[in-house]
Amino acid sequence: MNAQIVHAFATGLMLFYSAPMAFGLFCAWWAQQHGRNAWAWFFFGLLLMPVAGIWLLAINGDLRDAARTTRSSATVPRHDLLSTRKDVP
Repeated sequence: MNAQIVHAFATGLMLFYSAPMAFGLFCAWWAQQHGRNAWAWFFFGLLLMPVAGIWLLAINGDLRDAARTTRSSATVPRHDLLSTRKDVP
């Protein structure tokens, strides 16, 4: 009976900490790709997963908005546009 309790506790502990750990690793990877402090983002994502997720979405939205406003349609290379040939039915 005692072994079953320990096994159930270990399984619950593993499931409880696996999602925050994975999200903390994702936050650290993201921070490393963008030149930010990976350790700080790891612990932030590990401890405050919902807040860190919303914050990452807000930061990425700001970065995308800034990239859109700096790029005009005249500077977009022609090969980046999605198109087909006119003679294809």
